[in-house]
Amino acid sequence: MEESKKSNEAQADSIINELKFDVLKIDSRIKKDSQYQEGETIFQFSPEYKPDSLEDCDQKTDYLKYFAKIKTPFFQYTGNLSKNLKKENFGYNQFDNGDEYFGLWNKDKKDGYGIYFFKEETKTLPHQIYVGEFKNNMKSGEGIYFNVSKFSPDKENNPLDFDLIIGNFTDDIFQKGIIYNMKEGKRKIYKGKMDNDGKKNDEMGELYEDNDKIFFGAIKDNIMLEGRVIIMKDDKKENGYYFSRKGNNLLDDVDFDYLKWEEKDDEYIKKLNELNNTLINEKILELFESIIQIREKAECGNNFEFIKNVNYDNDIKQMLKTQYGKFLYC
Repeated sequence: MEESKKSNEAQADSIINELKFDVLKIDSRIKKDSQYQEGETIFQFSPEYKPDSLEDCDQKTDYLKYFAKIKTPFFQYTGNLSKNLKKENFGYNQFDNGDEYFGLWNKDKKDGYGIYFFKEETKTLPHQIYVGEFKNNMKSGEGIYFNVSKFSPDKENNPLDFDLIIGNFTDDIFQKGIIYNMKEGKRKIYKGKMDNDGKKNDEMGELYEDNDKIFFGAIKDNIMLEGRVIIMKDDKKENGYYFSRKGNNLLDDVDFDYLKWEEKDDEYIKKLNELNNTLINEKILELFESIIQIREKAECGNNFEFIKNVNYDNDIKQMLKTQYGKFLYC
């Protein structure tokens, strides 16, 4: 799906780039009926948004000239355009493979803060969503990635199942932060670094399993090699020990030391409680549902007014900072 999407975007960009737009001709058509068509590409402009001249734009938007809807065989877009009709600044795009992007653009590429909805069979519930920074069409910077496998308003009897990734991405690869898995009411949290193959690799990684086990120490290729384990019961420490694995394989022998008991264990128990108090289902559901509402407002007829007037920093980024700022913006 990802390769197909990139191919379609490249093809669409190529088609747009090959068109020899006559800006004066386009301007005259806008003044007449706000429509312009070149081949299979149809533009519907918002004439009241177009400045009289580029000099009238403020410093932040001096490259903007139009606000329009574009319809091509490969995508539909509503948002800002530069004077050479490239997607710029802010807009909403529907790709032909069913994916959607709502956010910042630079020369027809996703660049800056945005929301990416991955297509699912059930359109009413997009299971995969990325909210965060992009650079040159790829996830790069701070972001949150949702992958929801089960969703129900009845949270007590039918809990939410999901994977949640919070942290830093580079070129579409998650580098470091938090991976939070919830399945059938049981949670597993990893905090640390990842390698380019998507494996946990950190000399001081942290693992928390369903409030009853804490690990901090060396992890390589998803395998705990050496560190401290704290066993919890009823939210209190019941036992603690060190262990070290003699190799990099799960079947290798492990040495245990049950005699050591350390006060700093309280530090990691406190960290676990902070994570649990922040990453609670209600907050995750609230954020997830808020993002879906934004998508519904944006795609409702490719809403000119909503997209034109949205305050992205307040509507999205501020919400993320309030709920997960200690992980994303420290």
